[in-house]
Amino acid sequence: GDRGRVDAPRAGTGRPGRRRGYRHVLALIELHRLLPLLLRRNYSFDAGGVAAEEPVVSLVSLVGIDAAGRFLSDNVCPGPASSGDDAAGLPIESVASQLRGRPRLLFWFLFRVFVDRPEMYVRFPTTAVPPRWVQELHREQFSLFLDYSGGDGRAGDGVSAAADERDTPFMSFLRASLPHGGIQADSVIAQLESRRGQRIDSPLFARELAFVIEHFGKATAGEAMYTLQLYLRGADNLFLAVSFAERSGSNSSALWDALVGHCTAGIDPSNPGGTADDDDGPPGALFGSLLEAAARCGADLATLVSRIPEGVAIEGLRPKLVAAIADYRLKVRMHEQVDDLLNEDKVSLVRELTNVSRRGARGREATEPRGVGRQRSSDDENGPSPSILESYRSRGRAPTRRHLTIPIR
Repeated sequence: GDRGRVDAPRAGTGRPGRRRGYRHVLALIELHRLLPLLLRRNYSFDAGGVAAEEPVVSLVSLVGIDAAGRFLSDNVCPGPASSGDDAAGLPIESVASQLRGRPRLLFWFLFRVFVDRPEMYVRFPTTAVPPRWVQELHREQFSLFLDYSGGDGRAGDGVSAAADERDTPFMSFLRASLPHGGIQADSVIAQLESRRGQRIDSPLFARELAFVIEHFGKATAGEAMYTLQLYLRGADNLFLAVSFAERSGSNSSALWDALVGHCTAGIDPSNPGGTADDDDGPPGALFGSLLEAAARCGADLATLVSRIPEGVAIEGLRPKLVAAIADYRLKVRMHEQVDDLLNEDKVSLVRELTNVSRRGARGREATEPRGVGRQRSSDDENGPSPSILESYRSRGRAPTRRHLTIPIR
C-alpha cells in the first residue's frame, strides 16, 4: 500500500497539472546558472511566525517530485556542504542538509543519488577510504531504510533500482555501502534483529538480514543454519534457500539435510496418501517444489532423493522427479547448443584472420636496377603491356607477377 511511499511535501504543491506548468523554472535555472541560489538559505523571511521552506524543498513543491528528481540527479556534484558556491553543481551534502527536516524526501533523494549517480556515492576506484561525508550519509541512509522502506526493503514509489532482479533496493544499498566502512556489518545485524524482535519467522527484513550474515558474517555452521531458516521461515522462499544451500561450500551437506527434513516434516510415514497434520494440500507437494528448485540450481538430484528418510513415502515422487530431470536436461541441451555456436563462431573468426594474414604486400627488390624496378612497378600497377603478353603466349607460358609476401602476423 502506501507504506514506504516517498511523497512530495504538501505545502504549496497544488494539483499535479499546475506542477507541470512550472517546469520551465528548471530550464531557467540551468540557462542563467542560478544553481548557487538553491544553496542559500537567507533569501526568504518569516511570514506570520511561520518559517519558510528550504530552497530545495520549495523547488520540489513547485515542479513536482519527478521533475525535481531528474533535475537534482543531473546537477548534483560530489562534495561536502562547505563547498558552497565554489562547487560546479549542487553538493550532495548541501542538498541533504536542506532535506533533513523532511526525512521522507531525504530518503528519496539519497536513493535517487545511489541509483543515478553511483560514481559519486558508492564507487570510488581511486581511493580505498571514501570521504567522511559519504560515510555519514551512508549511516543516515541506512537509518532511513529502517524507518521508511516498509520492512520489505523497498525504496518507495517513484524510484527504480538498477540492481540485480533478486535483490531488494535495501540489499543493493547494503552490498554497495558495507565495504566502505560507513556502516559496520555487526551493527547492521544487531539493528535488523532488533527490528525483527528476535523472531525467526518474521518476514521483516528477513532477506536483508540473511544477506548480511551470509556475505559479511563469520561463515560458521550456526550462522549458515540460521540463514537457511531466515530464507525458509522468514522470507518464505524455498528457491532462495536452495540456492544458498548449493553455494554454501563446507556447510552444504548439513543444509541439504535440513531442507529435506523441512520438506518432509508433514508427511506421515504410516499413511503415504495423507499427512501427519491432516493438511488440505497434497502430500509431498513441498518436496516436489524442492526438486524443481534444485533442478533450477543445478544440484545433484540423485543425492537429494537419497537423503529422503527411510520409511517415508512421497506420493507422486516419480513424475515430479522425471519432470525435474527433463527440465534439467533441457537446460543442459540449451547450454551445449550455445557452446557449439560459440565454437563455430570462433573457428570462423580464426579462418578469416588466417586468410587475412596470408595476404601479402607488393614490394620491390633493392638489388634490381632502378629502371627495371620502375618498369616492373608500372607493370604491377597497370598490368603487363600487350606486347609482353603476346611474347609470353608465343613462348607457351603465362606471365607471373613477382612480389614479396609480407605476412601481417
